[in-house]
Amino acid sequence: MPRTSIYSPHPSLQMLRARGLGGDPDVYLENAERDVEKMFSGGKAKLRPLYDKLLKLALKTGKEAKACPCQTIVPIYRNHVVAQIKPTTQTRIDMGFALGDMKPTGRLIDTGGFAKKDRITHRIAISSMEDIDDEIKHWLKVAYDRDA
Repeated sequence: MPRTSIYSPHPSLQMLRARGLGGDPDVYLENAERDVEKMFSGGKAKLRPLYDKLLKLALKTGKEAKACPCQTIVPIYRNHVVAQIKPTTQTRIDMGFALGDMKPTGRLIDTGGFAKKDRITHRIAISSMEDIDDEIKHWLKVAYDRDA
């Protein structure tokens, strides 16, 4: 019986399974939960409430939104990565967005990702609950809708 988790198996597991190379979703989910715990341990533990709020917000962006944690980031997928949550320092999480060559406005910072052909092209620094506002919701929705 599959486990219940807020996270979803990484899309690469489907490719591995299709090629007969394994890719157990339950093992991935166990590791994903462990990776997130490790990401927010030690000096970054105080960022966990910010992460939890950002994750909840990201998963509410649309019915196809899913979070597939890695060891250092938590990508948010629709068909492709549309956003990512990254504990960058002990005092800041960067909320990244896949916005292509869009010009940054407001608190949005161009990461240079478009020129490097990265999916994540913009970010907003999050250091407090007050930073998780309508601007974050807006850019999550824009990034999600761009991946329809």
